[in-house]
Amino acid sequence: MIDDSESSTRERRPTMEMTTLARTTQFVQPRASIEPRPGTQRVLYLGESTREYSTVLELLEQVADPNFVCDHAADEVLAIQALTSAEYDAVLVEVAADRRMWTRLVRDRRLPSVPLVAIDMTAKPEQRSARRNILQHDGADAVVLRSEISGALLEASVHAAIERGRMRRALAEVQERFALAVRGSNDGVWEWLLDSGEMHFSRRWRELLGYGIDDLSNEVDEWFGRVHPADLEALRADIEQHLAGDKPFHENEHRLRASDGTYRWVISRGVVQRDAAGRPVRMAGSLTDTSDFRLREQKLLEESRNDPLTGLPRREPFMERIARAIELRKQDSSYRFTVLMVDVDRFRWLADSIGHQAADGMLAILARRLGGCVRPGDVVARFGGDKFAVLLENLDDVDAGTDIANRIRVAVRDPFEVDGQTVYATVSIGLTTSTRGYDDPQEVINDVGAAATKAKERGQDRHEVFETKMRIDALTHLRLEVALRQAVEREEFELHYQPIVALDTGNLLGFEALTRWRHPRRGIVPPSEFIPVAEQTGLILPIGRWAIHEAVRQLRHWQQALPELPPLSMSVNLSGRQLADPRLLEEIDNALRGNEVAPGCLRLELTESVLMDNAEAVLRVLETLRGTGVRIWVDDFGTGYSSLSYLHRFPVDGLKIDKAFVDVLDGSEQGAAMIRTIVGLAQALGVDVIAEGIESRSQAEQLLQLGCLRGQGYLFGHPLRAARVPELFAPAVSLTSS
Repeated sequence: MIDDSESSTRERRPTMEMTTLARTTQFVQPRASIEPRPGTQRVLYLGESTREYSTVLELLEQVADPNFVCDHAADEVLAIQALTSAEYDAVLVEVAADRRMWTRLVRDRRLPSVPLVAIDMTAKPEQRSARRNILQHDGADAVVLRSEISGALLEASVHAAIERGRMRRALAEVQERFALAVRGSNDGVWEWLLDSGEMHFSRRWRELLGYGIDDLSNEVDEWFGRVHPADLEALRADIEQHLAGDKPFHENEHRLRASDGTYRWVISRGVVQRDAAGRPVRMAGSLTDTSDFRLREQKLLEESRNDPLTGLPRREPFMERIARAIELRKQDSSYRFTVLMVDVDRFRWLADSIGHQAADGMLAILARRLGGCVRPGDVVARFGGDKFAVLLENLDDVDAGTDIANRIRVAVRDPFEVDGQTVYATVSIGLTTSTRGYDDPQEVINDVGAAATKAKERGQDRHEVFETKMRIDALTHLRLEVALRQAVEREEFELHYQPIVALDTGNLLGFEALTRWRHPRRGIVPPSEFIPVAEQTGLILPIGRWAIHEAVRQLRHWQQALPELPPLSMSVNLSGRQLADPRLLEEIDNALRGNEVAPGCLRLELTESVLMDNAEAVLRVLETLRGTGVRIWVDDFGTGYSSLSYLHRFPVDGLKIDKAFVDVLDGSEQGAAMIRTIVGLAQALGVDVIAEGIESRSQAEQLLQLGCLRGQGYLFGHPLRAARVPELFAPAVSLTSS
């Protein structure tokens, strides 16, 4: 009796005798009738997962040539029906860990002779050869690991499977011309006399390794002695299994040392001939050079696992290294590792400013700098977009991660020269260590990502070590959002006003209105804590509308209370979310008209990042606002560096010099250089300048000497509630509205 497996194998392959001929002429130049057909190739995907089918379909659609049509069958019964009713070039089969559906398919006697590409859903790269041997033994014409799949690799595998199937059919037609086929074959042919141990190698077999016809003896060691040590055991085991009858044929891929000392990848195939008693007496087979295919496979694998822009590993191989580090930590408590997440600050704004091609060039340079900051053996990967990840292994000191993080921050601060532009950037870095006892690589990434986010929230250009409390930040964020919504309903917000003065006379020119949240239990909540949440949730819109109306109302009261002064101005900050508010223009117009305030007295302040984010849309809104008479000022100017070239595009009335440049005023030329540049730029553009953060008279005097005529800061007054503003300027006059 013959079981189903054996019967299926005989239907899908030639007999033993036919296999002998087929394997020795595997790569005979086929005739025109079996050349790959041009045009569309139709394949059938067999698998239960529609999601995996969609993934494969997308990958095939990415292949420019040839075009693919891919049908889907959820099980082997539907697949058999489809294959018997239509012609397909190949079948792509999901192979799960238990291989049940795969086994039922290949054992089904109704299965036509169609190339099979097995997609191994569970195997790891280190299992590739073993799994390929198993699946090809079952009947697969090509094997692809799901973890390594890509459009190019899938196309190559389908093509290889189709070619293998076509060759198999063609060889069945040309067996009678065996001798001619051998002479025309590009494969080496070998014969092994098992009783004597003598081997015969064809001319082509010797040529594949760079030897002449007389350079090799007929000893079996001429083959086995040249096999790579790492491959020899598997080769011997495969031959022994075939000789013992456990495999219908011998097939093994291994490396052979050529005459120049290099190793070439080859596939050895063969079958045994037995005597009447069933005893093996000889083997014959072929040797195929697969080095080019291996190089192509390696290149495709590297492309799928390495980022083409930076040459660094991508997320998947990095996660594998973390998993290995976790296992080593479990086996050896003295082994330690640290993971860093490096996130480029304001990268989206940067890319919009200098162009995405230049931004990519900056990332490539940044990748090289990261590599120069770590030790040999450490792993740097591009984790996606503007994020990089670093794995530091075998640390002698738990603080080494912090030291390297600081080294990275210093290296990134150096200017980047890309596409003729000088670009400055900073990074926020999160760290976590193996001392936290991780079991899952994703937990590591979650924690180090939370730390990097915290570094951004705390001012950027810094690093943060993960703390357990960061895991509850999401819950804290939710609670803050709820409290913020209640604050809007309960009107818990108030405005504090900081005076803006003339530096030469000290006269009051106006105020900047700053929103504060007075929580019923916590007191004043810092803007840095609630403004980002308000931005994310959209609550900045009702808060911002209220702030505009309240600031304009208070400005009107002060103008009436101080008629002897020139009309005071009021500055109000606008966020990017507010600029996108379709009600913004209406709200500003209602506030000005309702309080009878001239539009020129209202100054709307925007940061450079807001200007650069969706610049064209921002430009349209600003032009409309400017047309109403409202003034537009750029806040925190000087921190954007590369956006200077775009400044002339926007209808700007003034620049506010960032406090960072005021802080370095020490009387030296170096400290004054940036402010002199900004003042000169403002004069060239015909716009005004205000310096922020003035805390000493020496700073005010230097600013005045540099041509900056206006300023604000603690020297002139802290931001105060409206009721306390008269304490600074006119104690005898009531400047607060009733």
